[in-house]
Amino acid sequence: MVQDILDAAQPAAEKIRDYEGKIRLIGQYDADGINATAVAHQMLERLGKDFEYEILRQLYEEDVERIAEEDEGLLLFVDIGSGQSKFLKEYIIDETDKDVIVSDHHEPQIEGDGERFIHMNPHFLGHDGGEAISAAGMTYLLAKAVDEENDDLVKYALIGATGDVQKQEGEFMGLNQDLAEEAIEKGHVEKRKGLDLYGRSTKPLQKSLMYTTDPHLEGVSNNESGAIQLVKSAGLDIRENGDFRTLSDLDEEEEKKLINAMIRRGFPVQELLNDIYTLDNGYEIDEFSTVINACGRLGQPKKGVKILLENDLELADKISTKYGRKISSSLRYVENNKEDDEVVYEDTIGVIDGKDNIEDDFIGTVTTITMSNGLFNSPVVMGIAESDKDKMKVSSRASKEAVEAGLNLGEVIEAICEEIDGEGGGHNIAAGAMIPESEKENFIERLNEEIEALV
Repeated sequence: MVQDILDAAQPAAEKIRDYEGKIRLIGQYDADGINATAVAHQMLERLGKDFEYEILRQLYEEDVERIAEEDEGLLLFVDIGSGQSKFLKEYIIDETDKDVIVSDHHEPQIEGDGERFIHMNPHFLGHDGGEAISAAGMTYLLAKAVDEENDDLVKYALIGATGDVQKQEGEFMGLNQDLAEEAIEKGHVEKRKGLDLYGRSTKPLQKSLMYTTDPHLEGVSNNESGAIQLVKSAGLDIRENGDFRTLSDLDEEEEKKLINAMIRRGFPVQELLNDIYTLDNGYEIDEFSTVINACGRLGQPKKGVKILLENDLELADKISTKYGRKISSSLRYVENNKEDDEVVYEDTIGVIDGKDNIEDDFIGTVTTITMSNGLFNSPVVMGIAESDKDKMKVSSRASKEAVEAGLNLGEVIEAICEEIDGEGGGHNIAAGAMIPESEKENFIERLNEEIEALV
């Protein structure tokens, strides 16, 4: 139940309600962080607070020093801050008269003092922040503690959780289940069984079918004309009013016809059926989360906030198109170099060395895709790409089996970073780091050693 988090949020809610000065909101640039920022933005705006906000890729020591010197007296960090809480205490709490609130779900370094430094984190209450609830969920519960009328923001909690892979095989995990039930009950989200195919609400129906490769659909996977023939054999029209139809354009009866046509072909349809969550703007939640994530990866996180708060679907479509081109280009680089053992190679872990050919903002997405598309048989896949200031960006993902066997990838990454003067951490299933370029080979070797010892 989420009541313990609501109870724990009361001191932060009271401080926000009562505070009369300027507030600075600081968020993180992925889908969860952008949704958490949108929740906090709406909460503060509804209270009539004087605030400004910024969204960071990471919160480095120099960022904390800079923020400590700025004008705002109350600093609200969302989806960022727990992993840097020692810096927050050192540079802000100990050196200034500013107050700090952190609403996060990453592994925390230290607790707050409950007065000037209020640190909201599910780990303090015995919940796993990697699976049970996202920062958007934590910030939604803070907003709800501020004012029950903020319960319409619950959908952002689910979009954020989806972006942080807290929905698996169609179902939300942990405390997110309670939030999903609330969102459905209030009509912000609709849930029904359906074909869980890529591009349900954004790609032409035949494209969704041809992109389905796991499981392989004989004569349809990677075969657009075969996909069109399947749709026609179900008695369905590919177009409506001149435009290609998407899977979400089909009503339930039409989707059943398509499912029956697939069953007649002997396709393993059961593997493709999941609970589908559709937002009140018509987007499937997975795809909308991808769009919001794309805003950060494209270096335009505030456009993600705009899309969320203004329901700007035209902007969402533009972002989606631009992002798709970037991802295709990055994946093409991996495909073209998969025989080059200086680019794509496998020991205990699978490694993609993007060098300067994959932008650091996209290495995480490439790592996630290659973790699921069978390129590697490793329990952990990591991608690495050149960043700025002689740094390398690391993104890593663990298999579900490795996590169930006890691996906490975030703890492993954080420990290695402490050895090599890097900064990193994350969750049990996904973690990232920023390391000195000179330590690249050492980092990969150390991660191999640690994973080999643990799995």
